[in-house]
Amino acid sequence: MQRRLLAFAAVLGTIAYLIWRVTTLDFGAPLQVFFLTLEFHAGLGFALFVFSVWDTDHLAPPDPRDDTPHRVAVCIATYNEDENVLLPTIAAAVALQPAHETWVLDDGDRPWVAAMAEQVGARYLTRTDRSHAKAGNLNNAFAVINADLYAILDADHIPTTNFLRHTLGYFDDPSVALVQTPQDFYNTDSFEHIGDYSEEALFYRVIQPGKNRWDAAFWCGTSAIVRGDAMRSIGGAATESVTEDLLTTIKLHRHGWRTVFHNEVLARGLAPASYREFLVQRMRWATGAMQILRSRENPWRGRGLKLTQRLAYTASLSGWFEGLRSIGYLLLAIAVVLTGASPVGVDVVTFLLANLGLLVLSTTAQITAGNGRHRPLPALLFEFLRLPMSVHALRQLVLGSHASFQVTPKGRAGDERSTPPLPGLLVGLAMFAGAALLVYAMSATDLIAGPTGRHVDVAAAVLVAHLIVISVAARRIRRDNFGDERRRARRFSRELRFHAGATQGLLRNPSTTGAHIAGRAMTSRETLSVATREGLVNVRCWITPDGFGGSTVEFVPGQFRALAILARTIYGELQDMPIMDAPHHPRSPVPGRQATVEERSSDARPAPERPGSERLLLERLVAERAIDPTTGRPVERRSSAPPPTHRSFDRRSLSTPRKASSEAEHSA
Repeated sequence: MQRRLLAFAAVLGTIAYLIWRVTTLDFGAPLQVFFLTLEFHAGLGFALFVFSVWDTDHLAPPDPRDDTPHRVAVCIATYNEDENVLLPTIAAAVALQPAHETWVLDDGDRPWVAAMAEQVGARYLTRTDRSHAKAGNLNNAFAVINADLYAILDADHIPTTNFLRHTLGYFDDPSVALVQTPQDFYNTDSFEHIGDYSEEALFYRVIQPGKNRWDAAFWCGTSAIVRGDAMRSIGGAATESVTEDLLTTIKLHRHGWRTVFHNEVLARGLAPASYREFLVQRMRWATGAMQILRSRENPWRGRGLKLTQRLAYTASLSGWFEGLRSIGYLLLAIAVVLTGASPVGVDVVTFLLANLGLLVLSTTAQITAGNGRHRPLPALLFEFLRLPMSVHALRQLVLGSHASFQVTPKGRAGDERSTPPLPGLLVGLAMFAGAALLVYAMSATDLIAGPTGRHVDVAAAVLVAHLIVISVAARRIRRDNFGDERRRARRFSRELRFHAGATQGLLRNPSTTGAHIAGRAMTSRETLSVATREGLVNVRCWITPDGFGGSTVEFVPGQFRALAILARTIYGELQDMPIMDAPHHPRSPVPGRQATVEERSSDARPAPERPGSERLLLERLVAERAIDPTTGRPVERRSSAPPPTHRSFDRRSLSTPRKASSEAEHSA
């Protein structure tokens, strides 16, 4: 209640301030009109923000479900992601409960992905017609896969064990078409993270939950579940925009379907590691938003949407123009310094008291309403980093152009780390601001005759502040650790116990490509029996000295089943696990590395009572005679584990997707 009262007071204060500004305006002064226009834009944006977050606890989550009457398919969309990005996602998906099928939707038609899916326990689907990018890939899956509910995951988004259990209950309501969960990220050293601040956290943890109040939560492409009947009722995922998720949701709402945002992180993925990746992703989002505004699906056109839904969509789509306001303030300050014209119709001190007072009130309201997710200084920095996207969005809105879907790069980009050049827009703004400040300094020291006055001094101070933010943004863009990714896989700060014959030790900082053994220099090709949460798993690897008294362990590629079990242990505790940022170790030239090695694992066993306690697990396995105490080797025995609940891979059944599509439609 206190949060709402403060937000309401800030909105009333904004209205009163704008009325006062209108009454003091000289309509014949262009700079005053321009400044007031910028302030009206800011006031509207603040009001829409308050509207969006007015009630963030509107919907109570359902009870967890251990079974479901629905046929569920977990669909992992992929195109060009590498093994180390894709494997952990598939491994986690096949282990989800309740019973379901896991499908890998490979638009890259890669044989190794088909082999990975088969070994890990998922089914594989590709297509010959790759039109409409991700939307087309999903629509092909909706036609081929016979299911009631489709859980959608991007290739890098690893679901937690409760992903299905905590979301399926919403579908007891037959009007619910979509359940979206927050996007969260495990590479917290990414470009969009500053300490524990994430640029997307405010949207996913506050704004999207607030949209439940207005039945306006929308699909965000991944970490979501959709109802098959709902998707078929609108003709599948929208293909008219490169942001198929938002446009699809508008169509669902027009057809009377409900959408839900479940405010619990149930999957984690890879945030853009560099500014280059950040630009690619945000440019696509901006382009898609403008395509919607230019289309007949514009929220303010046509029937089927409630007023509150139209306002909620407006709040999201208009956000792409916030950067234009920052550019406007900068250009206004330059104009004041160069011309001496005042942008306000009252005394500067009076204006500053009113303006700064409202700024403190509205900022406090935003911080309070944001539940700690809104931080003004990092938010301001990212607003400047997004300036190229804002200009791009305006150009798309005015001119329009054909835009193809661009996949956000994920994972390793090469052996060399390179940083992108500074955006020309930021460089140009900095140059214009610097030139204006030079004129101001020369005028202040009587080197030239120039404008003077308090309003000119304030404008110069505004320019200095803008230059500081631009310089911080430029430094962030050019930082080496935000260059293109060189690592083949993420390493995690933890330890796993292993046996290799009579040798025992710890694998430190493991990933799906390898690990490190400290204090022991070794050179060998070994099969390590590694203790995981699911029991012992045999992993073939190459071990070489690291030059510092330890050893580098590289896992043999192709042993997907063993690495999947290992991945579930490594990634299974993302909430509490810090991620390493160790230097990349290039692959050493060992002959035959590309060969697929068949994995032979030991008997599958239940996870220990305390997950992650590998020492206790090894002691228990020795006691149960699963390990020979004299040699340290696993005791060979035939697995008695029950067969998986997921359907096995059948290449023949998927070799003719058009026939499969007809059969699916007939059965539906």
